[in-house]
Amino acid sequence: MEDLELNGELWSLWRRLKALFPVWSLLPSSVYTPGAWGYAGVDFVSGFRRNPSTLRAFALLDGVDHATFDALAALADLNARRQDQMLRFVIIFYLTVPVSILALTADVAGDSLLSFTRAHLSIVVSILAIMGLGPVSYLMSQWRSRQIIGVLDLIRIERGQAACRSGG
Repeated sequence: MEDLELNGELWSLWRRLKALFPVWSLLPSSVYTPGAWGYAGVDFVSGFRRNPSTLRAFALLDGVDHATFDALAALADLNARRQDQMLRFVIIFYLTVPVSILALTADVAGDSLLSFTRAHLSIVVSILAIMGLGPVSYLMSQWRSRQIIGVLDLIRIERGQAACRSGG
């Protein structure tokens, strides 16, 4: 019964923690947060520590026992590894398949491809832009998953728990 309670608490904490790092806010927050401004010089963590999302995560996890915190950190690690896997797949897929099709089409019907592109430039540009959104959205999601791990590492460090992991 205790395990079920821990699992319920763990998943509730996970939902609340990941809600502090929405993917949609990555681009705007990369302009105005202390962490974004901290990407110059040697110290990349002091600004990161002052980010609003980091402060909210510290508040959320204040008082959480070590076992629950470790389980949450393990869950965040698993999430980041899965994000890395998906990002690799998306990047490889988006690089190999369209480039291969484009190269084959250019080799077989190069003049027709150029004529089509010139005649329908806005459509071609729109398709390329839409296709570019896939990898960009996965990259942003992967960035956020790594941010969560970074925040958990900061909390772990300040709690005096085990040293942080050396991930990607």
